[in-house]
Amino acid sequence: TPIRSMCQYCGNYIITVTSPVPGVLTWMLCTGLFIFGCFLGCCFLPFCVDSLMDVKHTCPVCRQELFRYHRL
Repeated sequence: TPIRSMCQYCGNYIITVTSPVPGVLTWMLCTGLFIFGCFLGCCFLPFCVDSLMDVKHTCPVCRQELFRYHRL
């Protein structure tokens, strides 16, 4: 969820903008699915599920990355 904080780059009090980005868990699940036989593109399914991806928090004013939540 977005958080309220002060941006360390521009100094504004902001509510962060969140976006899902692939992380270690996403790549591990993709590799595991590929090894167990999902060859026809099904191994890329973890990249479509936001709850399996890391979350990047950015400042809406200066667009700098403030924090990244790692699932694994």
